[in-house]
Amino acid sequence: MKRGLLTLIAALLAGIAGFVLTSRSPGVPVSEDRAEGHASPVLPELDWLRHEFKLTEEQFARVSALHLAYRPTCEILCEKIIVSRNKVTELVVAGKDVSPGLREAFREHAHLLAECQSAMLEHLYETAAVLPPDQAKRYLEAMIPHVIDMTMDHKPGSGTH
Repeated sequence: MKRGLLTLIAALLAGIAGFVLTSRSPGVPVSEDRAEGHASPVLPELDWLRHEFKLTEEQFARVSALHLAYRPTCEILCEKIIVSRNKVTELVVAGKDVSPGLREAFREHAHLLAECQSAMLEHLYETAAVLPPDQAKRYLEAMIPHVIDMTMDHKPGSGTH
């Protein structure tokens, strides 16, 4: 139990650190690069999308707003999945058979993964709606496999977020 608690605390600290590192403090001026449309100091995780799909400022603003709106949902679900994964792991390591408690933990974990996949897919469809049809198709083709292939190894910063 102690190891699981330490893992949970470490995961939460990593998530908080990631959030802080990708957030900009109020009052921090927009960089010259950002003003020229090169990189986003606020959402560096979206730079690839901006460049790969050559987003206009309006498209990038809309995608950024969708991303920021989805982020709390993603963080909450990710935290639940981590806790669930740790519970499953503890039960597997501590047990000698597949107990009813372990079966229930697997069901709960599968339910959380499905909830996360559904929420992420909704977010991807919303994001794709901002793009022209050919770009939306390419974006979904690139992103949907990450949602479908989501497994028990789902971790903060895994690139699936």
